[in-house]
Amino acid sequence: MVCLATGKSLLQSVQNGLSIIKLFTKDKPLWGITEISRELNVPKSSVSRLVADLTEEGYLEKSGKKYHLGLTLLYLAGVLTTHLEIHREAAAPLNSLVNRIGETAHISVLEGDRIIYLLKTECKHPVRLFSYIGKDNPAVCTSSGLVLLAHQPMEKTIEVIGKGLPQMGPNSFTNQEELLQEIQYIKEKGFAICIDVLHTDAVSIAAPVKDYTGKVIAAVSAAGPRQRISESKMMEIVLEITKTAETISKRLGYLESVFIDI
Repeated sequence: MVCLATGKSLLQSVQNGLSIIKLFTKDKPLWGITEISRELNVPKSSVSRLVADLTEEGYLEKSGKKYHLGLTLLYLAGVLTTHLEIHREAAAPLNSLVNRIGETAHISVLEGDRIIYLLKTECKHPVRLFSYIGKDNPAVCTSSGLVLLAHQPMEKTIEVIGKGLPQMGPNSFTNQEELLQEIQYIKEKGFAICIDVLHTDAVSIAAPVKDYTGKVIAAVSAAGPRQRISESKMMEIVLEITKTAETISKRLGYLESVFIDI
């Protein structure tokens, strides 16, 4: 028997909700309030309240007098599956990119108003840029974030920018209109270059990764110190990153010819 903790704290409520969700299996996909109460050894009133909250958020759905898992969990499973697929298909191309350009490279995705690093490959002479798998940064302060925002619906981009412009590096954006113009420019040219935006004396360059539908779902980026990445090298890296982004996109099923306007 699973023991369900009782209490009023947010953490306990989350733990309690997860304990209920874990009861649902292929062998027993339907559960009633009384069954859950008996299985978890807690009052029916407590279970009823938690089940009502889970149902309201879409984690559970009512079926007669019982409940089954809701579509919100299916959505989350889809997000996880997509991230795992990106990780799998991007690993080899990212390693090849680092070998060619000699700088650290990442694969990032957009979550809310921040980017999260799904994959990172270090170069032979890395510098401390404080990035690691699972690390998040403000989208408006990274080349990856700007590339991803450039391919979001305009209302989403405006919403993210409206949450504020953090001052991370000396060249962090301070004006929303100027940032919107830069994002539009990035969408047109197909890549982003950030100099001293997230960190002082750091350059990052990014390009978009597309899935089989043509939707931008991730970004490839490379980052390094300004003393190593001159203006001439920047354009070399741009070419290599865009090639890598195209390679990963093709591995994810993207066929460019299908999405060319006629």
